[in-house]
Amino acid sequence: MKRTNTPRGGPGSGLLPFLAISFAGAWITMIPLWLDGLRRTDAAQGTPPLAALCMILMMLVPALTAFGLTARRRGPREAVRVLGLSRATPWPREVRSVAIALSIPLGLTAVGLTVSTAAGWYTPAHLPGPGAVAPLVLSALVSVPLYFGEELGWQGYMLPRLLPLGRIRGLMVGGAVWGAWHVPMTALGGSYPGHPALLGILVAVVTATLLGTVIAAVRLSTGSVWAAVAAHVSLNEFALPLTRHVSGALVDPLLAGPLSIATWPASALAVTGVWLAHRRRAARHSPPAVSTATAPTPPA
Repeated sequence: MKRTNTPRGGPGSGLLPFLAISFAGAWITMIPLWLDGLRRTDAAQGTPPLAALCMILMMLVPALTAFGLTARRRGPREAVRVLGLSRATPWPREVRSVAIALSIPLGLTAVGLTVSTAAGWYTPAHLPGPGAVAPLVLSALVSVPLYFGEELGWQGYMLPRLLPLGRIRGLMVGGAVWGAWHVPMTALGGSYPGHPALLGILVAVVTATLLGTVIAAVRLSTGSVWAAVAAHVSLNEFALPLTRHVSGALVDPLLAGPLSIATWPASALAVTGVWLAHRRRAARHSPPAVSTATAPTPPA
């Protein structure tokens, strides 16, 4: 049986403090960049050391908040279990879940790049070789703690508190919250350099709602946050850089890549698949309806 821990104290218990601290922490960690006047205005612009440090601190905020709030109520050892840190399924199944989670963002990105190419927004030039993939694997392994920092908060703490809204509604609300949490960075041109901040924020929230729903569904299907971490790693450490590497020209992230509007149709289909799977599961486990025409007459 998949394990999804229900928070004590009623549905949504502890959600508001978590969101307040996580959002405040995101803005506080980005203050040095706002004071420095840093803004990403071009897709070719790299990430300065100060920006990298601020993003690392920002990504750790949700995990520290989730663990602190949970440990305060239930103790550190119980917090490890409640937040999904412990393995919920046998190792072979866990490894298989992680492998599937790694492939999902790459598959969605491939479909999106096909749309971008057909629209004339993207020009594929060559396939990535081992020399291009090896550094990405190393970077992904080093960066796992950072993505774990996010997913422990979103999928380990927030998601169980949103499920009382309804499974699909809770997943999509969680994705929207994830996108809104990125606003301090998105407004500086983080994901969509060279575009108006308001447009970037709008696209980021829609993209996060779709992709966040898929990642949350992965977490629910395994009962562990590790598969969700793998999906997030695949998105940022493989799908994004490979999009740039395969192209023969500078890529506009708004029009091509995993975070682009071209990937929305594929992501929307994936969300629809999650919804249909949930409906089938709910129908399979619901008690059969009793027809009034064939129901036995109670004795007088």
